[in-house]
Amino acid sequence: MELLKPEKTPSLPDTVGERVRSARPCGSDRHTREHDPAFFRVLGEIAQILNQSSHEQDQLNKVLSLVAGATCSQGAALYKKSLTNGGGCRLELMANWLEQHSHSPPSACLVGLQSTDISPSQWKRLEQGESTTLCFQGREARVEGLVTPLFPDNQLSGLLIPAGMQPTPATMDFLWSVARVFELWMGKLNLEKRLTDVINFAPTPTFVMNADEVITDWNRATEEMTGWKAERIVGKGNYENGIPFYDERRPTVSNLIMYPDKLWESTYPEFQRAGDEIHSIAYCPALPGGGAFLSCKTMKLYDTGNRLVGAIHTVRDITLEREMKKSLHRSESMYRAISDFASVGIMVFDGAGIVYYNERLATFMGIHEQEISLTDFLDWIHSEDRMQIETHVNALLQGHHANLRFEFRAAHKCCLRSYRALAQLMEYDDRPAIHLILDDVTEQKEVARKARLNELRLYHEDRLIALGAMAAGIAHELNQPLNTIRVVTDGFLYGREQCWELVPEELFDGLAMVSRQIERMTKVIQNIRNFAREDRGAALEEVNANRAIENTFSMIGHQLEAHGIRVEKDLTVGLPPIKANLNRLEQVIMNLVVNARQALDACQRTDKRLWIKTGSNNGSVYIEVSDNATGIPDDCLIKIFDPFFTTKEVGMGTGLGLSISQSIVAEFKGRIEAFNNDRGGASFLVTVPRGM
Repeated sequence: MELLKPEKTPSLPDTVGERVRSARPCGSDRHTREHDPAFFRVLGEIAQILNQSSHEQDQLNKVLSLVAGATCSQGAALYKKSLTNGGGCRLELMANWLEQHSHSPPSACLVGLQSTDISPSQWKRLEQGESTTLCFQGREARVEGLVTPLFPDNQLSGLLIPAGMQPTPATMDFLWSVARVFELWMGKLNLEKRLTDVINFAPTPTFVMNADEVITDWNRATEEMTGWKAERIVGKGNYENGIPFYDERRPTVSNLIMYPDKLWESTYPEFQRAGDEIHSIAYCPALPGGGAFLSCKTMKLYDTGNRLVGAIHTVRDITLEREMKKSLHRSESMYRAISDFASVGIMVFDGAGIVYYNERLATFMGIHEQEISLTDFLDWIHSEDRMQIETHVNALLQGHHANLRFEFRAAHKCCLRSYRALAQLMEYDDRPAIHLILDDVTEQKEVARKARLNELRLYHEDRLIALGAMAAGIAHELNQPLNTIRVVTDGFLYGREQCWELVPEELFDGLAMVSRQIERMTKVIQNIRNFAREDRGAALEEVNANRAIENTFSMIGHQLEAHGIRVEKDLTVGLPPIKANLNRLEQVIMNLVVNARQALDACQRTDKRLWIKTGSNNGSVYIEVSDNATGIPDDCLIKIFDPFFTTKEVGMGTGLGLSISQSIVAEFKGRIEAFNNDRGGASFLVTVPRGM
């Protein structure tokens, strides 16, 4: 049955008795007046019991027995009205009292009352604050009961029902007063529930203690932290609250804030009073997981009369936080020790100035007796490099780069030294900063310069060795055009001796032949000169791999023919250029061809062949040099590019040709590989990225 609800909560009548003046009296006015003093005593006793009780069943039953006795009722019941999810309501019996010696007790009637037992019109009167009479059907008789509504917090929330009572003006006034006491008591329960709900909702472990040092609230977060349910500890005193934290009965901060004890206070790592609050840190060994450090905040609670009524205590687990602080402190100490010991200068600075620098940086700058400022650092840098450093710093602070590497020069003891820097963007105190690491590379650069000179000298010597190995072929390349020139000139001289008639066409044809042979020799000599030249610091440029091959074979092509080696070229037309150095690329090709020729000379084949092929694939250009000799043993393939490794006889090779070739190709950002081919010989594959 759907219940009727008022549009708004009505104001309560001054007295419910005024609405039942016409009710059937119980006895004379004299009888009622004789009970007036008893009404007051009973009302006071009821108020005292409810004030001392929250919801103890025996205490509530006792209160109802007093109500029934004062009103000459056969029994009394107290119901709580609760709303349901469907929008209706249900009645929950909170307490009841029944007269044991009554001839017609309303036993099942009072106890089994349902919300549907009350008609909509009766609900409407109750919602408006009016009492209404209900009839209860017992096992032996019908009993009437006067239902008095209870309005704690101005909402119909309960029913007080004395059964079998004959109303009089005095009893009705008494019931009205009892109803107001119950309303105050139920309002107190509502307030306590709201407080409990709020405390339970708090994510921070929290408990409340009254002035008698008894726990009154223990929220869910505290249950989760300690493993102790609220029902296990609420209502307990005698330092019971110390057991979940310390595994013993002892005062906690919630006790000590109300009742100070210097000895117990000294057991806390931190304990600071600030008015009615205490901030402390406690180590609690009994907490699950092997104990924990807790940050505690405790505050005194007062009533409206400024009387101390208890304390509220909140805690926060800071075990991990303390460990992190210790780790951070250890890390900072270790970082400072390492950075001061390191051979590099370290500095952290932001737009405001230098945040940190180590001793090595001070040594680099030659400043030890004063704090180094950002201006000191910039003045230390060589004037020609200072603008570049400022540009890099601004680019980092503006977020254009995450890190930058650069070099600069700076003064040190009246001389310039070179420094290599790594600058990284970082965050310091919620603002961008730069972490700078400096390394003095003056000696390294000098060593690298000398090593580079030695490397270039080694490259040059390797080219000369290759030219020496090909000396016969070079001589053949020059002898052939010289022989042609000699034949032409000797023919003209012989004709002159024989007085032949000089035909102009024959003269010009002979001169043209001589010119072509001279151009051929010039080209061979120029290639030899270029190949033998020491190209120190030569820059990389766009080079055509086919041209490097043709230049190389112009010097040694005929020698290969003289050794009975058949050369097959498969050069791709329109080959993309690569970023390289022409002379060094020729040196690589020369080394590979010389190695192939020597391998073919050492084998017993009658059909000796050398293949050279070019092409492009996946953004790279490749050069492949192959032969059909005997190939490379498997145990030599993995170390064939090692310096000074050779399979040739003593005096036949230095073991540096392939190692140098690998270094040259690496300069071109390429790679060189060796493998055995299906023709029985070895193949070398040079791959270099395209230059555009």
